Amino acid sequence: MSPVFQAALRSWSIPPAATVVILFTALVYLRGWWLLRRAGLPFLPPWRAVAFLAGLLSLWVALASPMDVLNSFVLTAHMLQHMLLMMFVPPLLLLGAPLLPLLRGLPIFAAREFAGPFVKWSVANRVGRALTHPVVALLLMGVTMFAWHLPAAYELALRSSGWHQVEHACFLLASLIFWWPVVQPWPSRMQWQRPAMVPYLLVADLQNTVLSAALVFSDRVLYPSYAAMPRVFGLSALQDQVAAGSMMWVLGSLAFVLPAVAIAVQYLSRRSEPTRSPGRSEPSYLDTVFAAPPNIPIFSSFMRRRFGIRTLQATWFLILFVLAGLLFARLSSTASDDDDQVLHFRQASGLFDVAVFADRELHVGPASFSILVQDRNTRKVLLDTNVEFEAHKSGQPPGSATQATYEDSDNKLLQGGVLDLPASGDWLLKLLLTRNSEAAEFSFPFRVEQKKAKVELPWPYVALGVIAGLLGFSYLRRHRRRSFHSRAECDAAGREAQVD
Repeated sequence: MSPVFQAALRSWSIPPAATVVILFTALVYLRGWWLLRRAGLPFLPPWRAVAFLAGLLSLWVALASPMDVLNSFVLTAHMLQHMLLMMFVPPLLLLGAPLLPLLRGLPIFAAREFAGPFVKWSVANRVGRALTHPVVALLLMGVTMFAWHLPAAYELALRSSGWHQVEHACFLLASLIFWWPVVQPWPSRMQWQRPAMVPYLLVADLQNTVLSAALVFSDRVLYPSYAAMPRVFGLSALQDQVAAGSMMWVLGSLAFVLPAVAIAVQYLSRRSEPTRSPGRSEPSYLDTVFAAPPNIPIFSSFMRRRFGIRTLQATWFLILFVLAGLLFARLSSTASDDDDQVLHFRQASGLFDVAVFADRELHVGPASFSILVQDRNTRKVLLDTNVEFEAHKSGQPPGSATQATYEDSDNKLLQGGVLDLPASGDWLLKLLLTRNSEAAEFSFPFRVEQKKAKVELPWPYVALGVIAGLLGFSYLRRHRRRSFHSRAECDAAGREAQVD
Protein backbone atom coordinates (compact mmCIF):
# COMPACT_ATOMS: atom_id res chain seq x y z
CA MET A 1 0.00 0.00 0.00
CA SER A 2 1.35 3.42 -0.94
CA PRO A 3 2.30 5.91 1.81
CA VAL A 4 -0.43 8.26 0.58
CA PHE A 5 -3.18 5.69 1.19
CA GLN A 6 -1.63 4.79 4.55
CA ALA A 7 -1.72 8.46 5.55
CA ALA A 8 -5.33 8.72 4.37
CA LEU A 9 -6.32 5.68 6.45
CA ARG A 10 -4.78 7.33 9.53
CA SER A 11 -6.91 10.44 9.06
CA TRP A 12 -9.39 9.91 11.89
CA SER A 13 -11.26 12.72 13.61
CA ILE A 14 -13.07 11.58 16.76
CA PRO A 15 -16.18 13.73 17.39
CA PRO A 16 -16.36 13.89 21.22
CA ALA A 17 -20.06 14.78 21.59
CA ALA A 18 -21.27 12.18 19.07
CA THR A 19 -18.99 9.54 20.60
CA VAL A 20 -20.41 10.16 24.09
CA VAL A 21 -24.00 9.99 22.80
CA ILE A 22 -23.33 6.75 20.91
CA LEU A 23 -21.67 5.13 23.95
CA PHE A 24 -24.53 6.24 26.23
CA THR A 25 -27.11 4.85 23.79
CA ALA A 26 -25.25 1.53 23.65
CA LEU A 27 -25.16 1.27 27.47
CA VAL A 28 -28.86 2.11 27.83
CA TYR A 29 -29.81 -0.42 25.15
CA LEU A 30 -27.63 -3.19 26.61
CA ARG A 31 -29.04 -2.60 30.08
CA GLY A 32 -32.63 -2.74 28.79
CA TRP A 33 -31.91 -5.77 26.60
CA TRP A 34 -30.31 -7.65 29.51
CA LEU A 35 -33.23 -6.92 31.86
CA LEU A 36 -35.83 -7.93 29.27
CA ARG A 37 -33.95 -11.10 28.36
CA ARG A 38 -33.70 -12.00 32.04
CA ALA A 39 -37.45 -11.54 32.28
CA GLY A 40 -37.93 -14.14 29.52
CA LEU A 41 -38.96 -11.89 26.63
CA PRO A 42 -38.72 -14.11 23.52
CA PHE A 43 -38.46 -11.34 20.91
CA LEU A 44 -34.96 -10.16 21.80
CA PRO A 45 -32.46 -12.88 20.85
CA PRO A 46 -28.76 -12.01 21.02
CA TRP A 47 -28.54 -11.31 17.30
CA ARG A 48 -30.79 -8.27 17.74
CA ALA A 49 -28.39 -6.75 20.25
CA VAL A 50 -25.52 -7.49 17.88
CA ALA A 51 -27.38 -5.77 15.03
CA PHE A 52 -28.11 -2.67 17.12
CA LEU A 53 -24.51 -2.37 18.31
CA ALA A 54 -23.27 -2.92 14.75
CA GLY A 55 -25.53 -0.04 13.66
CA LEU A 56 -24.09 2.24 16.35
CA LEU A 57 -20.55 1.22 15.40
CA SER A 58 -21.28 1.92 11.72
CA LEU A 59 -22.66 5.33 12.66
CA TRP A 60 -19.51 6.14 14.65
CA VAL A 61 -17.28 4.97 11.78
CA ALA A 62 -19.20 7.18 9.34
CA LEU A 63 -18.68 10.23 11.57
CA ALA A 64 -15.12 9.61 12.79
CA SER A 65 -13.29 7.70 10.05
CA PRO A 66 -11.27 9.09 7.10
CA MET A 67 -14.52 9.23 5.12
CA ASP A 68 -15.49 12.33 7.10
CA VAL A 69 -12.03 13.89 7.06
CA LEU A 70 -11.52 13.42 3.31
CA ASN A 71 -15.06 14.23 2.13
CA SER A 72 -14.11 17.78 1.09
CA PHE A 73 -11.29 16.38 -1.11
CA VAL A 74 -12.89 13.28 -2.59
CA LEU A 75 -16.56 12.98 -3.57
CA THR A 76 -16.27 9.18 -3.44
CA ALA A 77 -15.46 9.31 0.29
CA HIS A 78 -18.40 11.64 0.87
CA MET A 79 -20.74 9.34 -1.04
CA LEU A 80 -19.59 6.28 0.89
CA GLN A 81 -20.31 8.16 4.10
CA HIS A 82 -23.83 8.92 2.86
CA MET A 83 -24.37 5.27 1.94
CA LEU A 84 -23.49 4.20 5.48
CA LEU A 85 -25.81 6.79 7.02
CA MET A 86 -28.75 5.95 4.75
CA MET A 87 -28.49 2.31 3.66
CA PHE A 88 -26.72 0.44 6.47
CA VAL A 89 -26.98 2.23 9.82
CA PRO A 90 -30.81 2.61 9.93
CA PRO A 91 -31.73 -1.03 9.09
CA LEU A 92 -29.19 -2.35 11.62
CA LEU A 93 -30.53 -0.07 14.35
CA LEU A 94 -34.14 -1.04 13.65
CA LEU A 95 -33.30 -4.75 13.49
CA GLY A 96 -32.27 -4.39 17.12
CA ALA A 97 -35.95 -3.72 18.03
CA PRO A 98 -34.78 -0.69 20.03
CA LEU A 99 -38.09 0.62 21.39
CA LEU A 100 -38.49 -1.53 24.49
CA PRO A 101 -34.79 -2.04 25.32
CA LEU A 102 -34.12 1.71 25.24
CA LEU A 103 -37.24 2.41 27.29
CA ARG A 104 -36.40 -0.32 29.81
CA GLY A 105 -32.76 0.72 29.98
CA LEU A 106 -33.55 4.25 31.16
CA PRO A 107 -33.63 5.10 34.86
CA ILE A 108 -37.00 4.13 36.34
CA PHE A 109 -37.96 7.74 37.05
CA ALA A 110 -37.17 8.84 33.47
CA ALA A 111 -39.09 5.91 31.97
CA ARG A 112 -42.10 6.38 34.25
CA GLU A 113 -42.39 10.17 34.10
CA PHE A 114 -41.18 11.05 30.59
CA ALA A 115 -40.44 8.28 28.09
CA GLY A 116 -43.42 6.08 29.00
CA PRO A 117 -46.05 8.85 28.86
CA PHE A 118 -44.56 10.15 25.60
CA VAL A 119 -44.79 6.70 23.98
CA LYS A 120 -48.42 6.43 25.13
CA TRP A 121 -49.30 10.01 24.08
CA SER A 122 -51.97 9.84 21.39
CA VAL A 123 -50.55 12.83 19.47
CA ALA A 124 -47.08 11.26 19.35
CA ASN A 125 -48.61 7.99 18.13
CA ARG A 126 -50.58 9.71 15.39
CA VAL A 127 -47.56 11.71 14.21
CA GLY A 128 -45.38 8.59 14.29
CA ARG A 129 -47.88 6.54 12.30
CA ALA A 130 -48.27 9.37 9.76
CA LEU A 131 -44.49 9.72 9.27
CA THR A 132 -43.91 5.97 8.97
CA HIS A 133 -46.75 5.45 6.50
CA PRO A 134 -45.07 3.91 3.44
CA VAL A 135 -46.17 6.67 1.07
CA VAL A 136 -44.93 9.44 3.36
CA ALA A 137 -41.70 7.60 4.18
CA LEU A 138 -40.95 6.96 0.50
CA LEU A 139 -41.56 10.59 -0.47
CA LEU A 140 -39.53 11.87 2.47
CA MET A 141 -36.59 9.65 1.54
CA GLY A 142 -36.67 10.79 -2.09
CA VAL A 143 -37.01 14.49 -1.28
CA THR A 144 -34.14 14.32 1.23
CA MET A 145 -31.81 12.54 -1.19
CA PHE A 146 -32.48 14.82 -4.15
CA ALA A 147 -32.60 18.07 -2.14
CA TRP A 148 -29.23 17.59 -0.44
CA HIS A 149 -27.57 16.50 -3.69
CA LEU A 150 -28.55 19.70 -5.48
CA PRO A 151 -25.35 21.68 -6.12
CA ALA A 152 -26.37 24.66 -3.95
CA ALA A 153 -27.26 22.54 -0.90
CA TYR A 154 -24.28 20.23 -1.35
CA GLU A 155 -21.87 23.17 -1.60
CA LEU A 156 -23.39 24.67 1.54
CA ALA A 157 -22.69 21.47 3.46
CA LEU A 158 -19.11 21.42 2.13
CA ARG A 159 -18.45 25.01 3.22
CA SER A 160 -19.94 24.84 6.71
CA SER A 161 -19.42 22.18 9.37
CA GLY A 162 -22.72 23.17 10.98
CA TRP A 163 -24.71 22.59 7.80
CA HIS A 164 -22.72 19.41 7.21
CA GLN A 165 -24.01 18.08 10.53
CA VAL A 166 -27.56 19.13 9.61
CA GLU A 167 -27.18 17.23 6.34
CA HIS A 168 -26.11 14.08 8.20
CA ALA A 169 -29.00 14.42 10.66
CA CYS A 170 -31.49 14.75 7.78
CA PHE A 171 -30.09 11.68 6.03
CA LEU A 172 -30.18 9.58 9.19
CA LEU A 173 -33.66 10.66 10.32
CA ALA A 174 -35.25 10.30 6.86
CA SER A 175 -33.64 6.88 6.42
CA LEU A 176 -34.84 5.65 9.81
CA ILE A 177 -38.37 6.63 8.81
CA PHE A 178 -37.97 5.01 5.39
CA TRP A 179 -36.68 1.68 6.73
CA TRP A 180 -39.28 1.52 9.51
CA PRO A 181 -42.06 -0.08 7.37
CA VAL A 182 -39.51 -2.53 5.91
CA VAL A 183 -38.00 -3.74 9.18
CA GLN A 184 -41.14 -3.08 11.24
CA PRO A 185 -39.34 -3.18 14.62
CA TRP A 186 -41.25 -4.99 17.33
CA PRO A 187 -43.75 -4.07 18.81
CA SER A 188 -44.86 -1.62 16.08
CA ARG A 189 -47.80 -2.47 13.81
CA MET A 190 -47.79 -2.79 10.01
CA GLN A 191 -49.82 -0.28 7.99
CA TRP A 192 -49.46 -2.20 4.69
CA GLN A 193 -49.33 -5.89 4.04
CA ARG A 194 -45.86 -7.39 3.94
CA PRO A 195 -45.79 -8.12 0.16
CA ALA A 196 -46.33 -4.39 -0.51
CA MET A 197 -42.80 -3.74 0.73
CA VAL A 198 -41.40 -5.29 -2.46
CA PRO A 199 -42.67 -2.53 -4.81
CA TYR A 200 -41.94 -0.02 -2.03
CA LEU A 201 -38.24 -0.95 -2.12
CA LEU A 202 -38.14 -1.13 -5.90
CA VAL A 203 -39.52 2.42 -6.22
CA ALA A 204 -36.82 3.58 -3.77
CA ASP A 205 -34.23 1.81 -5.92
CA LEU A 206 -35.58 3.68 -8.95
CA GLN A 207 -35.11 7.00 -7.12
CA ASN A 208 -31.56 6.02 -6.24
CA THR A 209 -30.88 4.99 -9.86
CA VAL A 210 -32.06 8.34 -11.24
CA LEU A 211 -29.81 10.29 -8.85
CA SER A 212 -26.85 7.99 -9.46
CA ALA A 213 -27.25 8.24 -13.23
CA ALA A 214 -27.22 12.04 -12.99
CA LEU A 215 -23.77 11.83 -11.38
CA VAL A 216 -22.42 9.11 -13.67
CA PHE A 217 -23.52 10.50 -17.03
CA SER A 218 -23.01 14.21 -16.38
CA ASP A 219 -20.44 15.73 -18.75
CA ARG A 220 -19.39 18.39 -16.23
CA VAL A 221 -18.44 18.59 -12.55
CA LEU A 222 -21.65 19.28 -10.63
CA TYR A 223 -19.96 20.51 -7.43
CA PRO A 224 -17.42 23.32 -8.07
CA SER A 225 -15.61 22.78 -4.75
CA TYR A 226 -14.23 19.45 -5.96
CA ALA A 227 -13.04 21.01 -9.21
CA ALA A 228 -11.02 23.60 -7.24
CA MET A 229 -9.56 21.09 -4.78
CA PRO A 230 -6.13 19.50 -5.37
CA ARG A 231 -6.51 15.95 -6.65
CA VAL A 232 -4.76 13.63 -4.21
CA PHE A 233 -5.66 10.12 -5.43
CA GLY A 234 -4.99 10.35 -9.16
CA LEU A 235 -8.60 10.86 -10.26
CA SER A 236 -9.80 14.03 -11.91
CA ALA A 237 -12.83 15.77 -10.43
CA LEU A 238 -15.08 14.36 -13.18
CA GLN A 239 -13.68 10.82 -12.76
CA ASP A 240 -14.22 11.11 -9.02
CA GLN A 241 -17.83 12.13 -9.63
CA VAL A 242 -18.39 9.15 -11.94
CA ALA A 243 -16.87 6.80 -9.34
CA ALA A 244 -19.08 8.26 -6.59
CA GLY A 245 -22.20 7.88 -8.74
CA SER A 246 -21.28 4.29 -9.62
CA MET A 247 -20.76 3.47 -5.95
CA MET A 248 -24.12 4.98 -5.09
CA TRP A 249 -25.75 3.03 -7.92
CA VAL A 250 -24.31 -0.36 -6.96
CA LEU A 251 -24.45 -0.15 -3.16
CA GLY A 252 -27.86 1.53 -3.18
CA SER A 253 -29.34 -1.09 -5.50
CA LEU A 254 -27.97 -3.89 -3.32
CA ALA A 255 -29.38 -2.24 -0.20
CA PHE A 256 -32.86 -2.00 -1.76
CA VAL A 257 -33.08 -5.09 -3.96
CA LEU A 258 -31.71 -7.71 -1.54
CA PRO A 259 -34.34 -6.96 1.18
CA ALA A 260 -37.03 -6.96 -1.53
CA VAL A 261 -35.94 -10.42 -2.64
CA ALA A 262 -35.81 -11.65 0.97
CA ILE A 263 -39.35 -10.35 1.65
CA ALA A 264 -40.68 -11.98 -1.52
CA VAL A 265 -39.10 -15.34 -0.63
CA GLN A 266 -40.40 -15.10 2.93
CA TYR A 267 -43.91 -14.34 1.75
CA LEU A 268 -43.94 -17.13 -0.81
CA SER A 269 -42.70 -19.66 1.76
CA ARG A 270 -45.43 -18.43 4.18
CA ARG A 271 -43.35 -18.91 7.28
CA SER A 272 -44.43 -17.15 10.42
CA GLU A 273 -42.79 -16.73 13.79
CA PRO A 274 -44.57 -17.99 16.92
CA THR A 275 -45.94 -15.27 19.18
CA ARG A 276 -45.70 -15.33 22.94
CA SER A 277 -46.74 -12.80 25.50
CA PRO A 278 -43.88 -10.85 27.08
CA GLY A 279 -42.92 -11.65 30.60
CA ARG A 280 -42.58 -9.28 33.53
CA SER A 281 -39.21 -8.15 34.78
CA GLU A 282 -38.25 -7.87 38.40
CA PRO A 283 -36.25 -4.97 39.85
CA SER A 284 -32.51 -5.53 39.77
CA TYR A 285 -29.43 -4.06 41.33
CA LEU A 286 -28.96 -1.92 38.22
CA ASP A 287 -32.44 -0.47 38.77
CA THR A 288 -31.38 0.60 42.22
CA VAL A 289 -28.21 2.24 40.92
CA PHE A 290 -29.91 4.15 38.10
CA ALA A 291 -33.20 4.96 39.80
CA ALA A 292 -32.09 6.37 43.14
CA PRO A 293 -29.00 7.89 44.74
CA PRO A 294 -26.26 5.58 46.04
CA ASN A 295 -27.22 3.82 49.22
CA ILE A 296 -25.27 5.79 51.83
CA PRO A 297 -25.78 4.44 55.40
CA ILE A 298 -27.88 6.63 57.76
CA PHE A 299 -28.07 9.46 55.18
CA SER A 300 -30.11 7.45 52.65
CA SER A 301 -32.60 6.14 55.24
CA PHE A 302 -33.04 9.64 56.68
CA MET A 303 -33.68 11.17 53.24
CA ARG A 304 -36.19 8.45 52.35
CA ARG A 305 -38.14 9.02 55.58
CA ARG A 306 -37.97 12.79 55.22
CA PHE A 307 -38.76 13.23 51.50
CA GLY A 308 -39.97 9.88 50.13
CA ILE A 309 -38.59 7.59 47.46
CA ARG A 310 -40.23 9.43 44.53
CA THR A 311 -38.64 12.73 45.52
CA LEU A 312 -35.27 11.04 45.80
CA GLN A 313 -35.69 9.43 42.39
CA ALA A 314 -36.60 12.80 40.88
CA THR A 315 -33.61 14.48 42.51
CA TRP A 316 -31.22 11.74 41.39
CA PHE A 317 -32.54 11.88 37.84
CA LEU A 318 -32.09 15.66 37.85
CA ILE A 319 -28.46 15.27 38.95
CA LEU A 320 -27.76 12.68 36.25
CA PHE A 321 -29.50 14.80 33.59
CA VAL A 322 -27.58 17.96 34.48
CA LEU A 323 -24.21 16.18 34.59
CA ALA A 324 -24.79 14.37 31.27
CA GLY A 325 -26.19 17.52 29.64
CA LEU A 326 -23.30 19.72 30.75
CA LEU A 327 -20.81 17.13 29.53
CA PHE A 328 -22.49 16.94 26.12
CA ALA A 329 -22.77 20.73 25.84
CA ARG A 330 -19.13 21.19 26.80
CA LEU A 331 -17.92 18.64 24.28
CA SER A 332 -20.15 20.13 21.55
CA SER A 333 -18.91 23.69 22.13
CA THR A 334 -15.19 22.84 22.28
CA ALA A 335 -14.95 20.35 19.40
CA SER A 336 -12.80 21.47 16.48
CA ASP A 337 -13.74 20.64 12.92
CA ASP A 338 -11.49 20.80 9.85
CA ASP A 339 -14.63 21.25 7.73
CA ASP A 340 -14.40 24.98 8.53
CA GLN A 341 -11.09 25.27 6.66
CA VAL A 342 -11.19 26.29 3.00
CA LEU A 343 -8.64 26.56 0.22
CA HIS A 344 -7.02 30.02 0.40
CA PHE A 345 -3.93 29.79 -1.81
CA ARG A 346 -2.49 27.51 -4.44
CA GLN A 347 0.81 28.01 -6.23
CA ALA A 348 3.50 26.00 -8.03
CA SER A 349 7.25 26.58 -8.00
CA GLY A 350 10.12 24.28 -8.88
CA LEU A 351 9.24 20.70 -7.90
CA PHE A 352 6.36 21.66 -5.63
CA ASP A 353 2.67 22.43 -5.99
CA VAL A 354 1.41 23.91 -2.70
CA ALA A 355 -2.14 24.42 -1.42
CA VAL A 356 -2.81 26.33 1.82
CA PHE A 357 -6.00 25.86 3.85
CA ALA A 358 -7.27 28.04 6.70
CA ASP A 359 -10.50 29.36 8.19
CA ARG A 360 -12.71 31.21 5.74
CA GLU A 361 -12.16 34.50 7.63
CA LEU A 362 -8.88 35.14 9.45
CA HIS A 363 -9.20 37.19 12.63
CA VAL A 364 -6.80 38.62 15.17
CA GLY A 365 -5.46 35.88 17.42
CA PRO A 366 -4.23 32.33 16.85
CA ALA A 367 -4.94 30.95 13.37
CA SER A 368 -4.53 27.39 12.14
CA PHE A 369 -2.99 26.74 8.71
CA SER A 370 -2.77 23.43 6.83
CA ILE A 371 -0.46 22.82 3.87
CA LEU A 372 -0.72 20.20 1.14
CA VAL A 373 2.47 19.57 -0.83
CA GLN A 374 2.33 17.74 -4.18
CA ASP A 375 4.70 16.99 -7.01
CA ARG A 376 4.14 19.65 -9.64
CA ASN A 377 4.20 17.17 -12.52
CA THR A 378 2.72 13.94 -11.18
CA ARG A 379 0.37 15.41 -8.51
CA LYS A 380 1.70 12.84 -6.05
CA VAL A 381 1.46 13.95 -2.42
CA LEU A 382 4.97 14.49 -1.06
CA LEU A 383 4.67 13.39 2.57
CA ASP A 384 8.41 13.65 3.29
CA THR A 385 8.64 17.38 2.59
CA ASN A 386 9.89 19.63 5.39
CA VAL A 387 7.64 22.69 5.72
CA GLU A 388 8.43 25.83 7.72
CA PHE A 389 6.13 28.83 7.64
CA GLU A 390 5.86 32.26 9.17
CA ALA A 391 3.55 35.26 8.95
CA HIS A 392 4.41 38.91 9.36
CA LYS A 393 2.59 42.14 8.81
CA SER A 394 3.38 44.07 5.67
CA GLY A 395 6.27 46.47 6.17
CA GLN A 396 7.59 44.68 9.25
CA PRO A 397 10.44 42.16 9.56
CA PRO A 398 9.46 38.47 9.68
CA GLY A 399 9.31 36.65 12.99
CA SER A 400 10.45 33.18 13.94
CA ALA A 401 9.46 30.31 11.66
CA THR A 402 7.07 27.54 12.75
CA GLN A 403 7.61 23.90 11.84
CA ALA A 404 4.53 22.29 10.27
CA THR A 405 3.67 18.78 11.47
CA TYR A 406 1.14 16.10 10.57
CA GLU A 407 0.07 15.81 14.22
CA ASP A 408 -1.66 19.22 14.06
CA SER A 409 -4.07 18.11 11.31
CA ASP A 410 -6.82 15.50 11.27
CA ASN A 411 -6.11 14.96 7.58
CA LYS A 412 -2.72 13.21 7.59
CA LEU A 413 -2.11 14.28 4.00
CA LEU A 414 -1.75 17.86 5.25
CA GLN A 415 0.86 19.41 7.52
CA GLY A 416 -0.49 21.96 9.95
CA GLY A 417 0.47 24.53 12.51
CA VAL A 418 -0.79 27.57 14.42
CA LEU A 419 0.41 31.15 13.95
CA ASP A 420 -0.37 34.12 16.16
CA LEU A 421 -1.82 37.12 14.30
CA PRO A 422 -1.74 39.92 16.89
CA ALA A 423 -3.05 42.80 14.74
CA SER A 424 -5.43 43.43 11.88
CA GLY A 425 -4.28 44.55 8.44
CA ASP A 426 -2.41 43.15 5.45
CA TRP A 427 -0.17 40.19 6.22
CA LEU A 428 2.22 37.96 4.31
CA LEU A 429 2.49 34.19 4.75
CA LYS A 430 5.87 32.74 3.78
CA LEU A 431 6.56 29.05 3.26
CA LEU A 432 9.95 27.37 3.01
CA LEU A 433 9.86 23.84 1.55
CA THR A 434 12.81 21.46 1.42
CA ARG A 435 12.94 17.89 0.15
CA ASN A 436 16.26 16.18 -0.45
CA SER A 437 18.17 18.67 -2.57
CA GLU A 438 15.07 20.56 -3.71
CA ALA A 439 13.96 23.79 -2.04
CA ALA A 440 11.37 26.46 -2.79
CA GLU A 441 9.85 29.54 -1.18
CA PHE A 442 6.26 30.71 -1.44
CA SER A 443 4.63 33.97 -0.37
CA PHE A 444 0.90 34.57 -0.02
CA PRO A 445 -0.69 37.91 0.96
CA PHE A 446 -3.79 37.72 3.16
CA ARG A 447 -5.99 40.01 5.19
CA VAL A 448 -6.56 39.80 8.95
CA GLU A 449 -9.71 41.39 10.32
CA GLN A 450 -10.50 42.49 13.82
CA LYS A 451 -12.97 40.05 15.29
CA LYS A 452 -16.32 41.74 15.52
CA ALA A 453 -17.85 41.95 18.95
CA LYS A 454 -20.97 39.88 18.65
CA VAL A 455 -22.89 37.67 20.97
CA GLU A 456 -22.45 34.06 19.93
CA LEU A 457 -25.33 31.91 21.03
CA PRO A 458 -24.04 28.88 22.97
CA TRP A 459 -26.56 26.60 21.31
CA PRO A 460 -25.60 23.40 23.26
CA TYR A 461 -26.36 25.10 26.57
CA VAL A 462 -29.50 26.74 25.15
CA ALA A 463 -30.69 23.33 23.90
CA LEU A 464 -29.97 21.84 27.33
CA GLY A 465 -32.05 24.57 28.99
CA VAL A 466 -34.93 24.12 26.55
CA ILE A 467 -35.02 20.33 27.03
CA ALA A 468 -34.86 20.72 30.81
CA GLY A 469 -37.69 23.25 30.69
CA LEU A 470 -39.89 20.98 28.57
CA LEU A 471 -39.27 18.01 30.86
CA GLY A 472 -40.03 20.10 33.94
CA PHE A 473 -43.21 21.51 32.39
CA SER A 474 -44.36 18.01 31.42
CA TYR A 475 -43.68 16.68 34.90
CA LEU A 476 -45.50 19.51 36.71
CA ARG A 477 -48.43 19.43 34.29
CA ARG A 478 -48.97 15.69 34.71
CA HIS A 479 -48.74 15.75 38.48
CA ARG A 480 -50.91 18.85 38.83
CA ARG A 481 -53.58 17.11 36.75
CA ARG A 482 -53.19 13.98 38.84
CA SER A 483 -53.54 15.90 42.10
CA PHE A 484 -56.57 17.76 40.68
CA HIS A 485 -58.28 14.47 39.85
CA SER A 486 -57.44 13.11 43.31
CA ARG A 487 -59.01 16.14 44.99
CA ALA A 488 -62.05 15.88 42.75
CA GLU A 489 -62.50 12.22 43.68
CA CYS A 490 -62.16 13.05 47.38
CA ASP A 491 -64.74 15.85 47.08
CA ALA A 492 -67.16 13.54 45.26
CA ALA A 493 -66.69 10.86 47.89
CA GLY A 494 -67.34 13.46 50.63
CA ARG A 495 -70.56 14.63 48.98
CA GLU A 496 -71.78 11.07 48.65
CA ALA A 497 -71.05 10.47 52.32
CA GLN A 498 -73.07 13.59 53.25
CA VAL A 499 -76.00 12.44 51.16
CA ASP A 500 -75.96 9.06 52.83
